Amino acid sequence: MYPVKSAQMLASSDQDARLELCHCDQVGLAVRSVVAFSKGEVLDHFDGRIDQHISQHSLQVGRGEHISETQFVGFLSHGCDPNCALDMETRRLIALRDIAAGELLLIDYSITEDTLFKDFDCACGASQCRGQITGRLAMKNP
Repeated sequence: MYPVKSAQMLASSDQDARLELCHCDQVGLAVRSVVAFSKGEVLDHFDGRIDQHISQHSLQVGRGEHISETQFVGFLSHGCDPNCALDMETRRLIALRDIAAGELLLIDYSITEDTLFKDFDCACGASQCRGQITGRLAMKNP
């Protein structure tokens, strides 16, 4: 997985003190948990600007619609064995398993995105790592 070698809190408020933006040497800007979460727990409720523009930190919320300018979810890192998932209908981030305090939050980009802003080589280290990450419509994903 992605170790946070030099992480420092970049943004948070009292209301959102359960998550923080941090810098991870391997992936850059990322999100980590400040507190522990149980499987099924809601980590974040999110909102932002919705339009048709796709960018590095936008997420697809519907066909041709992307959300940007979110506090945390636009900065989630990819993992082929994610520890959380996005519910785009309810705009919630949900724990897929127990998450320890200090752990980076990972989603599978291929689950939420038809097309990525940019395909990339994965270095997540998961035993089932797909190697090349694309949107769910691309033929490269199994």
